[in-house]
Amino acid sequence: MPKHYDVVVVGAGIFGSCTAYHCQRLGLRTLLLEQFNIGHANGSSHGKSRITRYAHTDPEYVPLVGDSYNQIAELEEKRKEKLWNKLGLLWAATGNQVSTISGNLKKHHIEHEVITGSQISERYPQFKFDEKWTGLIDPMGGVIYANKWLKAFQEEFRNLGGTIRENEPLISHTEDTTSPLAIKTKNESYTTKKLIFTVGCWITKFFPNVNFKIKPISLAVCYWRAKEECDSHLLDENNFPVLIAKNHDKKEFYFALPDTDYPGAIKLVLDDGDELMGDLSHPRRNNKSFIELPGNFISDHIPVVDSAKPFKVDQCKYTNSPDHHYLIGPVSSKNPDILVGGCGSGSGFKTAPGIGRALAEMAAGKPTTVEVSFFSPSRFGESV
Repeated sequence: MPKHYDVVVVGAGIFGSCTAYHCQRLGLRTLLLEQFNIGHANGSSHGKSRITRYAHTDPEYVPLVGDSYNQIAELEEKRKEKLWNKLGLLWAATGNQVSTISGNLKKHHIEHEVITGSQISERYPQFKFDEKWTGLIDPMGGVIYANKWLKAFQEEFRNLGGTIRENEPLISHTEDTTSPLAIKTKNESYTTKKLIFTVGCWITKFFPNVNFKIKPISLAVCYWRAKEECDSHLLDENNFPVLIAKNHDKKEFYFALPDTDYPGAIKLVLDDGDELMGDLSHPRRNNKSFIELPGNFISDHIPVVDSAKPFKVDQCKYTNSPDHHYLIGPVSSKNPDILVGGCGSGSGFKTAPGIGRALAEMAAGKPTTVEVSFFSPSRFGESV
C-alpha cells in the first residue's frame, strides 16, 4: 500500500523547504521530494548570497517581506546563527521609478531615504551616477546568506518530524478530484491530501497546459574584482551595499551584492539571459552580451571595479510568470488541492518564508497570515 501524507511538497529549493517546514509546523504530516541531491546547483536556490529589501515597485510584496524578516529573526534566535547581514539597499534608477517605490514604502510606513544621483557617490564612493539617476536607500536591505537559509529550513523541518527524499523525481500525479491524490516517483508511490509544487523552471513540465507561457532563462552570474588591491575593502560587506540599478532609457536592469560568495569579488548580474535547453538544462555557455553589458555598466558606474573581464561566471536558472509576479495558490482547475508556489526569480528568495507560510496555511484550510490573492494563478484565467 502506498505511503500516505497530509501534504507532499515537490521541489526542495527555498520555496519548497519553507513550505514543507510550515506544513509540518501546522501539524500536517509532510513529505518533501527533491529530484536531485539536497543543496544541488541545478536550479535557482544555490549559492551563498541573495538580496533582501523592503523596496519594491509593487506594494503587495511589502507584507510578505515583513513576515519573512520576522521569521528569520525567530530562526536566528532559535539557532543562534546569523542568517543575513543588514547592509542597506541602494536602488538607483533613471526616470521616476524611485518616486513610485518611495510611495509604496510610505503606505506601509517603511523607513527610507531618497537622494540625487550625485549624492549617491557622497554616500558610497564606489559608485558614480549623474543627475539622470535618483537613489533610494532602504536601510533594511541586506545580504541573505542563502545556503544557510536553505539548510536552516530543511533542518528545522526534519527536527519537527518531516521527511525529505532526495534523488527521487516525480514521475506522475493525478489531477482529477480523486481523494486522496496519487503520486508516483522514480522510487515509490504515495498518496496525499494536498500536493504542492515548488519546482522552479520545471513548472513547465508538470503544468504544460496552463493558459500562460513561462520561458525560463539561464542567467550569467558574474563576479568582478577591484582594479586595485587597495580598493578591495570597498567591495566587502562592511562597505558595499546591496544594489539594484534600472536604466529605463536603455531598458537594462542590474543587481549587485558584496563579496559574500567569493572574497574580493562583487556579484553583479544583468537581469536577462539565454533560454534554457529543451531538457531545461543551461546552455553550454551564455551569450557574451550578458557578460559584456554588466561590464559596461561597471565601467560607467563602479569605476573601482575591473570591468574588462569577470573573475568568475556561474549560471542560475531564472523563472518568471508573464507579468513577472509570483504564482501562489491553486493552479489546477481540476483539483483545488493541487497548489503551486513559483515564478519568484529575481526577488523570491527573501519572501520565501512568507510564501511558504501562506502555502502551508492554504493546505491546512486556514486563512493566510499575509494576503496573497494578488499572486493567485487565477489572474491569468481558468487553467486547463
